[in-house]
Amino acid sequence: MSSSSLKVSRRAPLATRRELLAGALAMSSACRSSTKAPPPEAQASATSSEATSALPPLEVVQRGDLSESERGGTAVVLLHGWGAPGDDLVSLAQRLTRPKSRFFVPAAPLAHGGGGRAWWEISESNRPAHAWDDTLPPEHRPNAQVSMARRLVQDLLRNIRDRYAPERLVVAGFSQGAMLSLDLALTADPPIDRAAALSGVLLVDSLPALLAARSTRPSFFMSHGKADAMLRFGAGERASQLLTKHGFSVTFHPFDGGHEIPGEVVSALRQYIFEA
Repeated sequence: MSSSSLKVSRRAPLATRRELLAGALAMSSACRSSTKAPPPEAQASATSSEATSALPPLEVVQRGDLSESERGGTAVVLLHGWGAPGDDLVSLAQRLTRPKSRFFVPAAPLAHGGGGRAWWEISESNRPAHAWDDTLPPEHRPNAQVSMARRLVQDLLRNIRDRYAPERLVVAGFSQGAMLSLDLALTADPPIDRAAALSGVLLVDSLPALLAARSTRPSFFMSHGKADAMLRFGAGERASQLLTKHGFSVTFHPFDGGHEIPGEVVSALRQYIFEA
C-alpha cells in the first residue's frame, strides 16, 4: 500500500547501501543435530533463518547530512507499505530530515506486481492475524514470512548500530511497514529507542514480544485515519491501547482521513523523532 499523500521519489540513480547487510547475511546456517524433533516454534525459527540467508541483502536508500565517517546523531529506518515501490518513503525521509540525522529506506524482499514490494504476502491462506487482545491463541504458529522480514530488518538495524553508533535509533513504517515497526520495537533485538506506526495494527506474531519481560521500553508514536478503508481505525486504536496496557508510552494521533500520511502526521512525526 503506497503512502498516497506523499510524492514518491522516482529519480535515478538512487544511492544504495547493500554493504550494510552483506556481512550479516553472508554467513551460512550452522549445522544442527538433535536426538528429538524441535518444537514447532523452533522449526519455524530455523526455517526463517535458512530463508533469510538464502535471500540477497536488502536494497537500501540512504539520506541525511552525515558522512560515512561520522558517527552519532539520529538514525531512522523507514519501512514502506505492501505493494509500494521500494523507494516509496524516500520523499518522507527528505521531509523529516534535520541536522545530524541519517535515514535508511530499505526495499522489502518480496517482489509484487507492477514494480511493488512486500514484507510478506497477504493471501487468504497465509495472512498474518491482527491482534485484538493480548492472549496468544494456543493454535498459533509463527508466520514464516513475518519472521523472515523481522530478521532481515534486525540485521540492518544491528549494522547501523555497529557502523554509525547513533545516539538515537528509530524505526518507523507505513501500513504493512508499520506492523513490522511495532514488531521490531517490541522484539528489542537490537533495542530501539523510538518507534512509529503510521496506519498500522499489531500482529498476533508480535504478542510473545509484547508479553515478554524487558529491562528497557521504547516509546511509540501511532497515527491512523478515522476513514481508513484499508486497515480499520479501531484496529490501530486497539494496538495503541494494548501497548499502553503493558506499560509502554504511546502518543496516538488520529486524523480525519484515510490510508495515508497527511502533512499533520509528518509534522507530528518529525517532532516525535527529534524531541529531547
